[in-house]
Amino acid sequence: MLISSDLGLSPSLWRAQYGRWTDAETNPLEGTAVLLAEHINRMSDDCDFATRMVTDALTGVDKE
Repeated sequence: MLISSDLGLSPSLWRAQYGRWTDAETNPLEGTAVLLAEHINRMSDDCDFATRMVTDALTGVDKE
């Protein structure tokens, strides 16, 4: 995901070029997501901020 960001591509477009997520990539991806959410929660001083942010983003996708 960092590479796709650096290249200016969305993670979905980048993955389309290189194939589906492999089992070897899934665990580090999940770990990164958890650590990022924890960091966001600490920065906002709200233990549920990251969860609400993701939920709001996914809810908005359904409306489009």
